[in-house]
Amino acid sequence: MEIKGKVPSQPIPTMNEAVSHLIESIASEEKALSRLLDTEAEHIRTFSEENLGRGVSSIEDIIKFNHSVIQFMDSVVMAEWMLLKKLDTVLQLELQGADGHYIAESRDRGEHNGGRRQVPDDLEDMRYAEWEEYDEW
Repeated sequence: MEIKGKVPSQPIPTMNEAVSHLIESIASEEKALSRLLDTEAEHIRTFSEENLGRGVSSIEDIIKFNHSVIQFMDSVVMAEWMLLKKLDTVLQLELQGADGHYIAESRDRGEHNGGRRQVPDDLEDMRYAEWEEYDEW
């Protein structure tokens, strides 16, 4: 359906296509973060060689530089956390069937409950359940 002056609609992707696109976007973001980390490492190396080896920099300059590196790394850690959450969501989509029920993996671990994944009763159990899933990787 086209509305005058609007962009024509795209076909709705299948679940596999959507998951594939999400994984590709995660990989692309990871590659970009890798390049940023390489650039920052080179920046640190250059600062160290030019300033610290000769004793040229003042303590204030070193502290400023260190603070900028910490801010950069904080940003990278936050971006990595967001990518982890995105990946976790993709994994949940992969495990979930089209009808909203979770597929056979829960059955293999003895957690089958009428086709649905069992939900822990309280928050503490949820934390442990999540870590157990990560341990299996």
